[in-house]
Amino acid sequence: MKEMDLRIGKLITEEWMHILKDRRLFLILFFVPIMYTVLFGSIYVHHKVTEMATVVIDEDQSPLSRQVIQAFEQSESFQIKKEYHSEEEVKRALETGEAKVGLIIPSNFEAKLKHGETLPLLTLIDGSNMMISNSATKGANEVITTFSMGYSQKKLQLQQGLQNEQIMNTLSPIPYRYRIMYNSTFNYSDFMLYGLVGAILQQVLFLGIALTITREKDAGTWQRFEAWKRNPWRIAYVKTAPYFLINLFNTSVTFVIALYAFGAPMSGSLLVGLGIILSFTFAVSGIGYLISLFSSNQLGATQTAMLIAVPSFMLSGFTWPFEAMPKALQVFGHMLPLTYFLDGVRNVFVKGNDFSVIWHDCLSLILTGTLTYFIAMILTRFVVFSKKKEQDATVGAQPMLPSGSNISV
Repeated sequence: MKEMDLRIGKLITEEWMHILKDRRLFLILFFVPIMYTVLFGSIYVHHKVTEMATVVIDEDQSPLSRQVIQAFEQSESFQIKKEYHSEEEVKRALETGEAKVGLIIPSNFEAKLKHGETLPLLTLIDGSNMMISNSATKGANEVITTFSMGYSQKKLQLQQGLQNEQIMNTLSPIPYRYRIMYNSTFNYSDFMLYGLVGAILQQVLFLGIALTITREKDAGTWQRFEAWKRNPWRIAYVKTAPYFLINLFNTSVTFVIALYAFGAPMSGSLLVGLGIILSFTFAVSGIGYLISLFSSNQLGATQTAMLIAVPSFMLSGFTWPFEAMPKALQVFGHMLPLTYFLDGVRNVFVKGNDFSVIWHDCLSLILTGTLTYFIAMILTRFVVFSKKKEQDATVGAQPMLPSGSNISV
């Protein structure tokens, strides 16, 4: 090789030309960082968690208890959804995800407060998401403190004619207690570990299956499967079954490590947990197989898989709740399999719920897998190999002149 061929300026120019000609690489280098910055920034556009679903028990049924409920309704942090009549109903609402916060106002609350007795308000808070528990604890404390000061000020002005400065020195705030469900110690590993494990499992499975067909294309052996194009399920089966089993093994091992090495919660049934794991693996396998079918080479398949996998964890609602996201991102987040998997994992392993709570997560994942596999099989049957055949026919359609002929135009 001549020395002039290794000039720095020339090689840099060649690299720039390669970047500009490769449209996928160009988009990844220049567009993806901007896209993800806008995407992740939009997730937190509301800056804090608001309108947390709240249910109420009003055992007092007094004017004061109704004023307390109204104070919660007027707060941007809470949204009163329903009123129940027992603590068990409130706990069930928190278990199923119907509510994030439960407010309990005890009986004789107003009467005892007027006599100077302390009968605290109680809030039950879903601690399986620390963003929710922190925001709910802070928000409830602000509402009750503000209401308490207003109530005490009015009471002292009416009864004793005190001025504002005297009132501030003699305020007796309304007592308030809270109980954090499912993660009472605010253990960060209980909150994050399952989510991170799920994101890793999805990424590994995406990569494995996304490369399964493109590897054949790169090796030039993909056309051998044309014999099965009338039975495309065979191709899908042989190409994804090994990765399906590998993911089940990986999930089992990682969950055992999380449980016994790091003390992750395991409150629910393993059999119910297996249902959400199987559904998740099926959905991700279908998407990965479709990506591999569309991609022309392993690099393209890897890039496409990463474009889906990278934002999945942030958009899954596992850390930052959907209620605090813009509507468009909520819709996009509900199109990702990791969203339903992590919701199911939290419901089963953290909250200890049964299948009746996660059936919709399993159904969504099964429908996702079924749809993607169906599209892939239709393409395999009518499009994928037909394109190759058309190309071969075009090449072979050139007129062959018999030897010795002398035809002139």
